[in-house]
Amino acid sequence: MIGRTISHYKILEKLGEGGMGVVWKAEDTQLRRTVALKFLSSETVGNEEVKARLIREAQASASLDHPNICAVHGIHEELGQTFIAMAYIDGPSLADKIKERPLPLDEALGFAIQIAEGLQEAHEKRIVHRDIKPHNVMLTAKGQVKIMDFGLASLAGRSKLTKSGTTLGTPAYMAPEQLESGEVDRRADIWALGCVLYEMLTQKTPFDADYEQAIAYGILNEEPEPISAQRADVEPEFDRVIGKALAKDREQRYQHADDLLVDLRTLAEKQSGRSPGLSGRKMPPQMEPAASDVGVQNAAAASADGTPSNNLLPRRKLHLTSALAAGLAIVLAAISFTHFSEAPIERPVSKWSFTPEALSFFGRSVAVSPNGRHISYVAGPGDQRLWVRDLDVEEPRELAGTEGASQPFWSPDSRFIGFFVEGEVKKIAFRGGPPVTVCPLPGQPFGGSWSPDGESIAFSAVLNRGSRIFEVPAQGGQPKLLFDRMETAKGSYNGEPHFLPSEAGARSLLLRVGSGREADIVLKNLETGESLILAEGQRAVFSPSGHIVFEREGDLWALPFSIDALRPEGEAFPIVENASSPSIAKEGKLVLLRSPDRTLRQLVWRNRAGKKLGVIGQPQEGIDFLALSPDDRSVAVKSGESGNNDIWVHEVERPMKRRLTFDEANDNRPQWSPSGREITYQSGRAGNLDIYRRPAGGTGEAALLIGTEAIDRPYGWSRDENYLLYTADPAGSSDLWYLKRKVDGEGFESFELLATPFDERMPSLSPDGRFLAYCTNASGRDQVHVRPFPSGKTQWQVSTNGGCQPRWSRDGKELFYVEGDTLTAVEVTTSPDFAIVSTTLLFSNPRLSDRVGAVTYDVSTDGRFVMADSVEGAEATPPSIHVVENWYEEFRDRDQD
Repeated sequence: MIGRTISHYKILEKLGEGGMGVVWKAEDTQLRRTVALKFLSSETVGNEEVKARLIREAQASASLDHPNICAVHGIHEELGQTFIAMAYIDGPSLADKIKERPLPLDEALGFAIQIAEGLQEAHEKRIVHRDIKPHNVMLTAKGQVKIMDFGLASLAGRSKLTKSGTTLGTPAYMAPEQLESGEVDRRADIWALGCVLYEMLTQKTPFDADYEQAIAYGILNEEPEPISAQRADVEPEFDRVIGKALAKDREQRYQHADDLLVDLRTLAEKQSGRSPGLSGRKMPPQMEPAASDVGVQNAAAASADGTPSNNLLPRRKLHLTSALAAGLAIVLAAISFTHFSEAPIERPVSKWSFTPEALSFFGRSVAVSPNGRHISYVAGPGDQRLWVRDLDVEEPRELAGTEGASQPFWSPDSRFIGFFVEGEVKKIAFRGGPPVTVCPLPGQPFGGSWSPDGESIAFSAVLNRGSRIFEVPAQGGQPKLLFDRMETAKGSYNGEPHFLPSEAGARSLLLRVGSGREADIVLKNLETGESLILAEGQRAVFSPSGHIVFEREGDLWALPFSIDALRPEGEAFPIVENASSPSIAKEGKLVLLRSPDRTLRQLVWRNRAGKKLGVIGQPQEGIDFLALSPDDRSVAVKSGESGNNDIWVHEVERPMKRRLTFDEANDNRPQWSPSGREITYQSGRAGNLDIYRRPAGGTGEAALLIGTEAIDRPYGWSRDENYLLYTADPAGSSDLWYLKRKVDGEGFESFELLATPFDERMPSLSPDGRFLAYCTNASGRDQVHVRPFPSGKTQWQVSTNGGCQPRWSRDGKELFYVEGDTLTAVEVTTSPDFAIVSTTLLFSNPRLSDRVGAVTYDVSTDGRFVMADSVEGAEATPPSIHVVENWYEEFRDRDQD
């Protein structure tokens, strides 16, 4: 079979074989992707019953769209052979993982939660898997679960898979009712998941035996040995959850996957908050557990080394040993303090830095833990996610499950990291594990902070032509308005909250209040309601040296501050040039982002191979969000050359550029009208991000097209200029909308086009106005889709391996999109309906994926591409993270002069 092409699949290698089928790795020659093909085995080719199971697997899987269920691309019949094409999973099975060792608690819970989430989706569609087991769970390279093999699935309205009603499944994971009658419902899958979780933690099934009859007898008549009797690091709560999943009477079992998920997530949250020593893993010296944890850690280590659990010290003795150790530690600490307190303390200043790949430079993207031992930051490559750099370990750690994360902040005990992603506030243990949702976001995030007592989280959300501060219990719940927006002469955007430490007495927040680049730092006393403007600037944090450290005009400044009086005690002074995003640990360690130098960009033409054909206009700082005019004679861009984001226009035929907007607020996202007479753009001049238009020639006033409480982003007109596509996020996620010209031609009406809990972005209308291309993250990552415009429920997925920035060719025969840093062309037809003909990878260029949300290319009438390239010799250094130990020692003499 290897090397043979069947349909449009080229067979590459054999992946595995079971009693029913054979699975091959193959290349989809049409879409240029790797897939897995599942054929009937040679023994079952003529078996109609087995063939029906294969078809049922395809039908069940194809009806499900969930990141934890393996996607099926299609079912085919070629040369008398029936096979299904499905996503290729480049990773081990859960069974392979379990063979290595019993899994750590947090890892096992993370996998169990993902399996339960996949089952939740299947059960909602009235599909019961019937054969959940470790061999049917695959793991991607990033640890994402993919449930496989729905061949035994019971679909709605069809309960038996064979003419005789033969019981099918794997005995070790079958529920009692499945063994006795073969009749199953969703609770049989819950039983099987309980077995899988038990096996992940013990390396054996709960009713382990040498032959099937003994296994069946155990399932029907016996109770499994509690896991807490086998592992010292397992609390009795695990036994309760697994015991309920394995209740022999299904009426006593979890009735829905939703109920099981609640308990699994609670276990995961409790586990992530326990001492890091409990897993038996070796820790860096700085992270050794407190003396009170030593006994438990040693017990866990003994278990991991294979010592029988009944040889471990009883838990009561462990607790006694821990208490004695803790008392001894306190005595030693007291002696040490008495002996050394009179000696002068040397606090030398030291500085060092590191440069993570694809480090984010937007918002507060770096934070040091309060104990000063870890730095969290947002970086790529690819999807932006959270990373942690332990300061005694050179290599950083990626925190799985945090794709799309932004603006991290630490809990006061340095155990958790809060962050924002996809319309939610989330938290994750700094050592990793499944992220936990704290609450939904009522708007776009604008910074967060954990309260000093660890009980709550304050965060800012942009909505209602400004932003407001909310608070939510750190354990999760519904956010409540902490206080309404404040306003200073600089605006009404209240963001970047930062709790002052408990030494302040009253609960108090530092805030950024303003709009655009203009902002004040305001102190808000939450107990009295009083507020005080401290300084001009943003991103303020408290330093234990007695200062408020903040950013002003691209530099870091420090303001002497009395934590007792909650008042400044002097004038602010600069401390670091060309820096941002300060974060300070309790002992005075300052962590910051070093700004990249401003980069000159040059607009250039490129052909389909990516070859540079010529330059456009003049070099300019910070070119972004580019749009080519309908006559291909001008390019509109956003640039920060003036010190503010404005719209500029570059001429194609001569090296000229001119500024179109002059407002002090930021202007962004230019779009040409089809006639070329006007440019539509986004502006914050009215206190919110609204959509305006003005004549492209620069004369005349800007006119408001739409101003709402949401963030509105324009994305282009229909050729007859009767429709303008835009996105808005009134509920926290980005939705598709359009303006429609009124019948009398006077003004526009607004209509919602597509609103889901996910983000739909970057809409692009086909030249004939019949089809809309856009990207959505409904599948867990951005993919390009097409649907009829303005109405129609049919949709076609265009990209297969992620993609965004869709743009149509001027004749409508091709649809382009960016996958990572690669431009892809899709040949399409739109008559009588939309269809994909072929897909071609054109060229790769790092400028295509400059940052999330940016428009990085456009296409001309003759098929050339315009992009913004770096000017040779003017490339900026990438942003880097800098660490300054004892930052204030450099400035101590300043207060003594």
